[in-house]
Amino acid sequence: MITVYFDDQCGLCSKEIAVYRRADKSNSFEWLGLSDQTLDLESEGLELVAALERLHVKDSTGRVHVGVDAFITIWQHLPRWRLLAQIASVPPVHWLLSVGYAWFAKRRFKQLTHCQLALKQRSRAQQ
Repeated sequence: MITVYFDDQCGLCSKEIAVYRRADKSNSFEWLGLSDQTLDLESEGLELVAALERLHVKDSTGRVHVGVDAFITIWQHLPRWRLLAQIASVPPVHWLLSVGYAWFAKRRFKQLTHCQLALKQRSRAQQ
């Protein structure tokens, strides 16, 4: 089972995950929205702010993939998406996607109120 931790309060993120969920005919994935209050991220070895900043995926071996690597992990296990995973894994393409995703993820995180609240809560807890 592959576990996908996604920002279910982000409209764009939710729409993209919905596409992947429909493609998951073999039910190989567990789709976990980060707003789920029963979700214990610490026990999963994850931190909320980091998970909100970039997509996180835990593969069947327990290895965590972040950002572009998380997308590649998803695409590798979905029919009709495997070619995209192969293309995205080519080093120059991977680098370009990583730079683009980092820019997009940072901008998205700064614009979403729930992300900024999580960041403030983490800052308070660290004091």
